Amino acid sequence: MKKWLNLIVVSLAFLPALVFAHGAPRLQVEESIVINAAPATVWQAINDFGKAEAWIPVVESTESEGGNAPGATRTLTLKGGATISEKLKKYDDEKMSFMYQITDISSAGEVDDHGEMHEVPAFPVSKYKSWVSVEATDGGSKVTWLGKFFRAYHGNGHPPKELDDDTAKKAVTGLYQSTLADLKTKLEK
Repeated sequence: MKKWLNLIVVSLAFLPALVFAHGAPRLQVEESIVINAAPATVWQAINDFGKAEAWIPVVESTESEGGNAPGATRTLTLKGGATISEKLKKYDDEKMSFMYQITDISSAGEVDDHGEMHEVPAFPVSKYKSWVSVEATDGGSKVTWLGKFFRAYHGNGHPPKELDDDTAKKAVTGLYQSTLADLKTKLEK
């Protein structure tokens, strides 16, 4: 019995180190909006993977290959010149949904973290995956945008503010909320 108690005490002593070594938690943001328009109309406004600028206001232009087939790629040029490259993983026209992931983000500069320089991506996330869907609801449509991602800082310890969890969540939440509000305004005119 004493052996087990010692083993438990030793295991508990190492628990904080194991948690710390695990790294940053996976973050998630989900935003939805109801639009007073038919689902087919809403889906038509957002369904072309190669034309993100048609519904995402911060996107100035899109270069794409592969249409809406899984494996298609696109590079978004944002207002201000930053770029984000993405790959379409799933696309279902019948279910009015698609899923994509970010494969590359241009740099917005660097930040000094106690003498160590870290690149700050233009969109401060890493390992980002996103799901967009449209469904019928109460005579209109519900658009849901879900993202799962990690902060941009990959090291252990306390990240610089530009690369922390809060900055990543605020960037994604801001993008989703502003885009969905803009989409609602456009489609309800």
